[in-house]
Amino acid sequence: MGPCGTAPRPRIVERKRLNPSATDRNHALDGIRGLAILWVFAFHANALLVGVTADAPAGWGQSLAEKGLLGVQLFFVLSGFLLARPWMQATVAGTPYPSIGGFYARRARRIIPTYWLHLALLFGLVLPILRGSYAILGTDIGLTNLWLHILLLHFLHPGSSSSLGLNMALWSLSIEAQFYLLLPLLAPLFARNRVLIALPAALIIALLWKTYAPDLLMEWVYLNVSPARLFFFDPVSGRAGPFPPEMMRFFLERQLPGELIAFALGMAAANLYARLHSGETAAPPPRAIDLAALAFLVLATPTLIHLSFGEIVTGVGWRLLGMPLFLVGCTLLVLAAALRTPLIDRIFASPVLVPIGIVSYSLFLWHEPVLRLVATGRLFPNVCDGAPCRIALALGLALLVAAASYVLTERRRASRI
Repeated sequence: MGPCGTAPRPRIVERKRLNPSATDRNHALDGIRGLAILWVFAFHANALLVGVTADAPAGWGQSLAEKGLLGVQLFFVLSGFLLARPWMQATVAGTPYPSIGGFYARRARRIIPTYWLHLALLFGLVLPILRGSYAILGTDIGLTNLWLHILLLHFLHPGSSSSLGLNMALWSLSIEAQFYLLLPLLAPLFARNRVLIALPAALIIALLWKTYAPDLLMEWVYLNVSPARLFFFDPVSGRAGPFPPEMMRFFLERQLPGELIAFALGMAAANLYARLHSGETAAPPPRAIDLAALAFLVLATPTLIHLSFGEIVTGVGWRLLGMPLFLVGCTLLVLAAALRTPLIDRIFASPVLVPIGIVSYSLFLWHEPVLRLVATGRLFPNVCDGAPCRIALALGLALLVAAASYVLTERRRASRI
């Protein structure tokens, strides 16, 4: 409320609802999910299919595909925003925070049934197809992998971080689950003006972790964890071997403290959204939000194209300049979509991105196993040989599996956005 108690609730943009029967669903946010999962798919397709064919496409498109790991960062920003938003809205409205038990129960109902079905099929069906037998499940490393995956703790142990080479994309879901556990503690720290302290603190924690933690922890891990528990499954060949130092660095850098800034920016955006939506803070011109989001992403793009994957993972210059530009752009993009600003809404509430975004969770779970089955010739080996055809085949199959998974396990539980 304003000083006189009469501040109206601002409408950022007037537009027709795309789905009159689900009027509280934001299709632009679905579209952003669609973009993020397609980028992650492009990353794994480039690694698993383009790298094993002679007619691989080249140029800036492939360069951006190689950086598809950053699609995960967009997911993290989106998660921070959506999950912290009820806390921020409660703060602005002066109402109690959401029930912590209720929050955990809703998150579990949302992700666990789909995830456990995926694990059952991954270990029960995909494993023997790719590995030839269930033998590895009878070993110590196999059982450790199975139980840690069931509990969503697999990215806390290096020996299970590569998911037996079956679905290495699952690392980020483990990070998401850790964030869910901490959110009821973190969200109040980002409410009101406390965000001015919490956001820089999260940035400092992430930078310090990524800069110093891998070197401090790597030697300890190699000295104190049994080599029998440090098997690593190569992301391309799927062959098991000793844990390579560069992947150990990736494993250590990508722990939750290193990824905290993406979640934190999402929570900060939720704070601003709650203030704008309530009328407590004056809304800027919608076009200004659109242009700011696109400007940051455009500024980050040349850096994305020219850096190697290794520099994206470990480069100091990228951490200090490119990554902040990219993450701020992602944050403004999510905020603009939530406020339904004209340009972002028009781009992302599209008939192509929205359906993909709606099934993005199931597509995230299934895209890499499908890519591996296509890459190894276990699925439709004689349909096509070229990289573009195999990528299209894998994407089509992954979308079919994702749609089936969504209908079976998600549709009734999917929260509205």
